[in-house]
Amino acid sequence: EGPEGALFCPFCSAPILAPQGKAEAADPLVGQTIKGTYLVQQRIGSGGMGQVYKAVQINLDRPVALKLLRPSFLSDQTIVQRFHREARAASRLHHPNVISVTDFGQTEDGTLFMAMEYLPGRNLQKLMVEEFPLGERRVVHLAGQILSALAAAHRAGIVHRDLKPENVMVESRRDEPDFVKVLDFGIAKIQEPDDREGRLTQTGLIFGTPDYMSPEQATLVPLDARSDLYSVGVMLY
Repeated sequence: EGPEGALFCPFCSAPILAPQGKAEAADPLVGQTIKGTYLVQQRIGSGGMGQVYKAVQINLDRPVALKLLRPSFLSDQTIVQRFHREARAASRLHHPNVISVTDFGQTEDGTLFMAMEYLPGRNLQKLMVEEFPLGERRVVHLAGQILSALAAAHRAGIVHRDLKPENVMVESRRDEPDFVKVLDFGIAKIQEPDDREGRLTQTGLIFGTPDYMSPEQATLVPLDARSDLYSVGVMLY
């Protein structure tokens, strides 16, 4: 047993898998159509802010990933703004190694959702668990793509702030067996003149994953792109 919503065991890092069909059968969204466009097929992920589903965009007959904010958060304007910011941050990035956000809106009951390209691969954490140890050339190839995605984000004034293996997807393509996509800009820092980050972060509240967090982020020091590079260094280690 593990914490609700956890994808991996906190003790041994083994994937936590629900019994086949059980999670889908118990989820009322499975089988529903959102905004008359997205037919929800199955839940593929869960986090603190929301759930992620695999769906089909009906008019184009293509798979997408739908991220829905938990209804209990709709009354919290800080979290709602953070969800809006993730969509805004991702939509500003156009790079082959960054996940593409294709749509954003609200369901009939007011729930916020974000549609993204569906990635059928594994996240880097699962890849490491299943294929450890990874060869040095492979590690360099994977890290190079992560850094390329970050370079694009940093040029756009965006600091990710939550880089970890779970937020790096690796899929196999015809001409590239280890193609990387960086995702989850949910706590990204957008550096711009009218930045409202101060109003979105409560005093003393730290966002991120401690294992990969830079000392500056852990001590609430103002961050820049170097904090992301620290996280990549931890991942490489």
